[in-house]
Amino acid sequence: MPTLQLTVPKNDLTDNEKSQLINRLTETVGNFYEKEKDEQIQEFINVQIRETTKNGYAIGGDIIG
Repeated sequence: MPTLQLTVPKNDLTDNEKSQLINRLTETVGNFYEKEKDEQIQEFINVQIRETTKNGYAIGGDIIG
């Protein structure tokens, strides 16, 4: 079962935006597996959206958020 983990800043996405993103990611990965492997896996795709706390992540050693 493919698992996608996406980390975003806290409160960056609304509940509706999260839902749309989850649907698009699930559809994209499902379509890939269907085309490349001839497998129907969409119902098994796990998408996790994690929200960081303030200053909870860094890029290139610089704290972001």
